[in-house]
Amino acid sequence: MRTKGNRDSNMLLWTLHEPSTIALTIMYCLSFILGFIGNLMSLRVLTNRHSRRLASVSATRSLLVNLAVCDLAVVCVCMPITLGSQIYTAWVYGDLLCRAVPFTQAVSVSASVLTLTVISVNRYYSVRSPLRARSMFTRRRILATVAVVWTVSSIMCAPIAVMNQRREISFGTFAILVCQEVWPQHRLKQGYNVLLFVMLYCLPVTFNLTIGFLTGRRLWGGKKSTFADLDPRSQALHASRLKTRQKIAKMVVCLVLLFAVSWLPLYLADLWIDCEQRPPSWLLQTRPFAQWLGLTNSSLNPICYCFIGDLEPCRGRVAVFI
Repeated sequence: MRTKGNRDSNMLLWTLHEPSTIALTIMYCLSFILGFIGNLMSLRVLTNRHSRRLASVSATRSLLVNLAVCDLAVVCVCMPITLGSQIYTAWVYGDLLCRAVPFTQAVSVSASVLTLTVISVNRYYSVRSPLRARSMFTRRRILATVAVVWTVSSIMCAPIAVMNQRREISFGTFAILVCQEVWPQHRLKQGYNVLLFVMLYCLPVTFNLTIGFLTGRRLWGGKKSTFADLDPRSQALHASRLKTRQKIAKMVVCLVLLFAVSWLPLYLADLWIDCEQRPPSWLLQTRPFAQWLGLTNSSLNPICYCFIGDLEPCRGRVAVFI
């Protein structure tokens, strides 16, 4: 027979009866299905035999593969456990996952935005100086750049893996284990979160939007009379390449804007919570939804590939990124 204390503890631990948890469960399930299928389809198209033959002229394709891997890691690792910890308050996944899940989320987000930065630079040079871009962005250099991106991301996010740990919280007659960041001083946590906000959000987003504007100005503001003296076949080839480059430029800007909109609420919520000794209850209640929005960014990126860029995995057609 259950005691009253056991019933009370179950009510505190399990949150399935709460409307916010029901809404989050539905939202996470939809995001997981969309992200899992979308990113697998993107990887299948980007890594097929045809695209590997075109690797020498397709640096953007290789970088998009890395971006899809980042997104798939967020969808498969972070989404299920984040939802599970929302449904059942106690942390039951062990100390390793307590450190690994937040670290995976941070590293994947960091690698995503840094990969977008490399893609933006690649597209700018491809428009400004195509021949130089092909010599700069070789397959070997792209692979080295991807390795640097993951290394830098891991170093920047290493404190998250160190500081996250399980701790016991008492609720009257019973106690539970939760997974939290435990810093020696609160100011250290504040400073680190501000550093991440500046290095992994403000600077990359500003830089990518700026270079996206410069790329767009060259693509849409160029002189069309330059190719007027070409034969019709050469003009058609140039028009086709220009259209492809414009589509890719739109896709990159859309990916950056989507990243900015998705992650800004969570960054601001965490910075606000760090500054308050007693954060408002509404802020604590809305933070899980802000985290869902940030994680859902990984599910929405394939939509940009499909409907804005020229990858179009939903129709199974592979474009040549030149």
